[in-house]
Amino acid sequence: MKMVSGVIVVATMVAVMVVMVVAEEANCDVNLLQGACEMQLKGGGMPSEKCCGILTEQLPCICGYPERHDWPGITKTCGFCDVPFPPCP
Repeated sequence: MKMVSGVIVVATMVAVMVVMVVAEEANCDVNLLQGACEMQLKGGGMPSEKCCGILTEQLPCICGYPERHDWPGITKTCGFCDVPFPPCP
């Protein structure tokens, strides 16, 4: 049982490190995303082409944005943009 727990801890640490590296390489800018998609993130609705483009660029960063908890329309916006919403830990 201790072996399984150790493997789970190591796997979780590796996953967190990968998310951090990917987010760092993506030039994360929450203001850019909010500027292009604010209405859609807060309430859903059809996003613009610009919003979808920025959402695609910022996708690796979304789990790292604390603001994502205030975006009830994020999953719907991802759906309209045909972008898979990332599984955030």
